[in-house]
Parts: sequence; C-alpha cells; structure tokens
Amino acid sequence: MTNIRFCVPKTHAELAMEWDKLAAERHRQIASGEDLSFDHVVVPASLDLFEAADASVVLDIGSGTGDFTARLARVAKRVIGVDPSAANIAIARSVCREMTGVQFVQSTLEEAGVSLRKEKATAAIAVMSLMTTPDLKVFARTTATVLERGARFIATLCHPCFWPRYWGYDSNPWFSYSKEIFIEAPFVISGHRTDIRTTHIHRPLDRYVDAFSDAGFMLEALVEPMPPIEIQNLYPAPWAFPRFLGLRWVKAM
Repeated sequence: MTNIRFCVPKTHAELAMEWDKLAAERHRQIASGEDLSFDHVVVPASLDLFEAADASVVLDIGSGTGDFTARLARVAKRVIGVDPSAANIAIARSVCREMTGVQFVQSTLEEAGVSLRKEKATAAIAVMSLMTTPDLKVFARTTATVLERGARFIATLCHPCFWPRYWGYDSNPWFSYSKEIFIEAPFVISGHRTDIRTTHIHRPLDRYVDAFSDAGFMLEALVEPMPPIEIQNLYPAPWAFPRFLGLRWVKAM
C-alpha cells in the first residue's frame, strides 16, 4: 500500500478529527456489508471472547458509528458507548435509536473515567480502537478504574506482527517492530480505498500485555481469527496469515 508514512504522535483531539471525516463512509461500509473483515472476522471474534463476560453493564470503548454497539446490545443488558468523535456519536445514536439500554458519551475514556467509575462496569470491550489510543498505559489504568474486580476486558485490533507485512510497510526504513510508531495512511478495506487519512499506532505485542498487566489485569485468552474458506474466496487475495488479534483480560486486582 502506498502513501503510508510515520508521523509525530497525535492527540486525542487530532485523532478524533480524522474519524469525524471518516464516520459517514465508515458507517456505509459496515451497513452495506462491504467490510467483509468486520462482519466475518472482527465481530465474531469479539463476541466469542465476550461470551465469558458479565453482560450487566458493558462499556463499548471507541464505539465508533455504533454498528458494533447495536450487535453488542443484543447480548448485553446495558451498553455505554464512549467515543471522542462527534460525527461517530451522531451516527451511533441514530443506529441505536430504537434500542433500550444503550447510551453514548462523546468523550475519550480517560476524560470520562471520573464519571464512569461512579458505577463500576461489569465488562468492557474495545473493537479496533486500541491502536488509536495515544497513551496505552494511561488507557489501561483508566480501564481498570471503571471496571469492578473480576470484570473482563476484550479487545480486537490489527495484528501487530502481521499487519505491517500485510500492508507492506514492514520493509520501510522507518519501521521497527519493537518500537511504538504513529502511522498515517488512507483508510482502506479489502474491497475499497478512501482518500481519507487516519492514524493508527503500531505497538509490539508485549506492550499490550505489559500495559494491562501493570494495571492489574491477567491475560485470559488470545485468538488469531481467520475468515472461513467460503468468505476468503470473496477477498481479492486469500489470507496467508491472520490480520487481526483478539485478547481477553480479567481484572484481577
């Protein structure tokens, strides 16, 4: 993939502005079924990992356009979506307008943490949003403060080992697997390319494990989901390796 470049670290506000620009198109991709990976890899892996969680009060962190929130609401009693993008929140409220037990907060988790911790959540999930949190350690500590002891935290993200290889930037001189790198590129799914640039943060796998371990979480499950063969045939090219990673932690302290 061309036009990929490393960039200086960005703030939550700068990242939210990128997602404001992408929100309508991102919702269209998901609602139309155009994003095969979302429907057939990310969502199933996320919900499978969530089955072990207490679904009483669930935080959907980085809830985006609410398309996943709507699916989560089918298996959770109450869902609180948290996202800093105003455009995302507006679409999410429309997507979930007829659902009971769903509310949205336009904020980063870190900013909303004080109010959210008044009523501890029984579980939290972050679908493809950990790669867009600027400070992973602060995020992990905040997540710990808003969850009750024994609560599960589930995350799906781009696979840090294979995503750079998939998009071909692992051979760039500025890339190093062991380093944290902010990377800016046009937002692309397998079947469609946009001109809207977004930023994700590459981190080696041990950064995720260490950040949540330091915050009092114990890693409980790790999966590398792949699409079924019949779905792989719909992609431009077959998958040679996993592109996504799923993790489940339990708050031990």
